[in-house]
Parts: sequence; structure tokens; C-alpha cells
Amino acid sequence: MNQESIEPFTTNNLVDLDLDKDAWIYTYGSPKLQEIRSFGYECEERYQQERLKYEYPKFKINHRSTAEKIDFPPIYAIQESLKWQNAYVAKQIIDGEVIAIDNYLGKYQIVKKTHKPWYLPHRNFSDDAISFYLTVLGCSIGLMIWTTILIII
Repeated sequence: MNQESIEPFTTNNLVDLDLDKDAWIYTYGSPKLQEIRSFGYECEERYQQERLKYEYPKFKINHRSTAEKIDFPPIYAIQESLKWQNAYVAKQIIDGEVIAIDNYLGKYQIVKKTHKPWYLPHRNFSDDAISFYLTVLGCSIGLMIWTTILIII
């Protein structure tokens, strides 16, 4: 790849990220969220879900163990991370490579699974784990069959 292909992308995210909870709810929140909030309920989880979906589509709050920054990520993942301010390429045990942003709403790490280009081989930890379990299962079944044959003979 050439240097031009690694230039930062511009984001369509033009939302003011510094808005406090009530200002955000009454400016961008759904009518249902606004109504419930007007009755004095905290609506914290619904607020987080709606705000995250609005500001960072396809990201989710990382409730698992913290995703760790990768030392040498692939170019396609770096390009994808450049679409978001303060984003970096990280790795999770289950999801593999993700785009991560720390300190969302002051306390959360949010992540989004990267998308490998169609022409690259797809292989990650979960593929390895599935292959491993299928191999163990196949060996176990084979061992049970041989044991049964030996007992019968």
C-alpha cells in the first residue's frame, strides 16, 4: 500500500461530545427517552445505548476485559481506526481485532469489530478455538468407538 492510502479519514460524527446527559437527551434522544426522563427517572442504560448508537454507530460498550492495544496492527485496521478520534486497534480474546476508544462518557471503553477485506484470509482466535474443539470432539468420538470395538472383541 502507498502512503496516500493511510491518510486520516474524515468522520461524519458532528455531534457535540461534551453535552451533558440532560442536554443530550432533550436534543438528540428519542421521544420515549425524553418523556421518561421528564418524569425524573435516570434512564442511564437507555441513554448510554441511544447516545452510543447515535455518536458511534456499530460500537458497543466493552463490558468484558479491557481490549489491549496491538503493537503491530494490520494496515486495514489502522485505516478503519483513523475514522474515529482517539481510536486505536486493539485485540480481544473473543472478537479478535477491534477498534477501541477509551473514556467514552468519562468511564467506558467502547469497541467495534474490524472488518477484514474480502481478499484476506479470515483467521482469528475464535476460528482457532472452534477448530480445536472440533478436533478434540472428533478424537473423543474416535477413541470411544475404538474402546467399544476393543471391549466387544
